[in-house]
Amino acid sequence: MPTKNLLFVDDEKMVLDGLRRALRPMRKQINFHFALSGKDALEIMDDRDIHVVISDMRMPGMDGAALLQETKKRHPETIRIVLTGQADDDATYRAVCVAHQFLMKPCEPSVLKTVIKRACMLHELMTHPMLKKAVSALDSLLSLPSIYVQIQEKVNDPESSVEDIGKLIEKDLGMSAKVLQLVNSAFFGHYKKIECPSKAVHLLGLNVIKSLVLTLKVFSGYEGTEMPPLFLEKLWHHSFETAIFAQKITETLTEDRELSDSAFTSGLLHDLGKLVLASNMPSKYQKTIQMASKNKKELRKAEFRVFEASHAEIGGYLVGIWGLPGDVVEALTFHHRPHQYPGKEFSIPAIIACADMIAHELSPEECIGAIPSIQESNLKAIDAADKLHEWRSLCTEIKERGIE
Repeated sequence: MPTKNLLFVDDEKMVLDGLRRALRPMRKQINFHFALSGKDALEIMDDRDIHVVISDMRMPGMDGAALLQETKKRHPETIRIVLTGQADDDATYRAVCVAHQFLMKPCEPSVLKTVIKRACMLHELMTHPMLKKAVSALDSLLSLPSIYVQIQEKVNDPESSVEDIGKLIEKDLGMSAKVLQLVNSAFFGHYKKIECPSKAVHLLGLNVIKSLVLTLKVFSGYEGTEMPPLFLEKLWHHSFETAIFAQKITETLTEDRELSDSAFTSGLLHDLGKLVLASNMPSKYQKTIQMASKNKKELRKAEFRVFEASHAEIGGYLVGIWGLPGDVVEALTFHHRPHQYPGKEFSIPAIIACADMIAHELSPEECIGAIPSIQESNLKAIDAADKLHEWRSLCTEIKERGIE
């Protein structure tokens, strides 16, 4: 991996000196830069390519939120991480829309090193500069109009519970991804690996969700876009169906509840990259859809032709820089090529691949272009060839009963 440039910003010199000492063993792989103010940081970023910036929140003059906002504007491809000791102040709320990850201050050196290594690896994953810039600069993800309206009504209703809102958010790709980003990035003091959107909502609480919806407006409706109105509805329906199928398939293999929750969330978010492309480049993505439909080819192959990457890599990159658990990142990245996933044992990416294929087979009208398929040799490589018939029967039964 080529050497990466990482910038730390903090107004306390002692803090930066401590970081220099703690990160000294990593200096052969990463060029570390240090700035005592937001102004100095911007000058460094204007002078050289900074791949990751980690900024303190409370600084005189330009605070961390303002710095990351300006970074997003000038250098959208840079991964932005904020260090904060105060989770509920106005500055931290402002950072929600511009920071990819939140770390609580003080941050354990081992945690910081892990975050740095992962951020640098993810920056290398997305090789296409245009897509890297589009994903990193993402303001919000489109939400289903009906869910968006219901969420607004719920947060304004004093009788609503966090459980009610959690169930609604779990039915929307963009909202689910955002709350998982916050709760998995140590936002408001949580540094837990939470993979269920409803659990994430419960941890964040009603007040935070109200701020996200009403004040910060981090969720957006589906107005004024060039994408067909039914696109988002079909995308959500397929994603939710895949999530249910993946969860039930996992339950036939293990009694591990955390693993089945991971399968559900991975299934729910597996096509998140499509939403990213639809949100950022609707006109170009509409042409990609038309190409796949006209030529009866898999949508991901048309995406590669137009964007030089597919929704799988794009979705994996986004949830990766957002700090979601590694198995979710891997599931999104490899769900169309599970045989390339490291190791031969059956894995979450393979479960998502099978659930995705079965969901399209059972609802072909919701598939754009050709139905994704897994070659027999690839199924054998991941020890799934003899299980596929059983899973098709299971998923067919679930669909006939009705999915809620």
